[in-house]
Amino acid sequence: MRQTVVSDRPRLDIHAWAETEAAAADLAELVRALVHAIPGVRGGVPVYTVREVGGPQWLPDPESGCPRYAFAVEIHMRGRVL
Repeated sequence: MRQTVVSDRPRLDIHAWAETEAAAADLAELVRALVHAIPGVRGGVPVYTVREVGGPQWLPDPESGCPRYAFAVEIHMRGRVL
């Protein structure tokens, strides 16, 4: 759907760190399932769709070397004035 003055599409970059690559992959898949379950009315705000725009991908943390997976989604929702 196209963004309009009454809708918004924030992008979320989600990173899952864990002690092992397998645990990071499992955590990323769990969070991915939860994020895709968001559509509906949340806190009085209609959420229309969740669209994955990248990932999940293996992305070890360059600073710590810690295992990490990442993915990105756009959430199409009703806009509201901040």
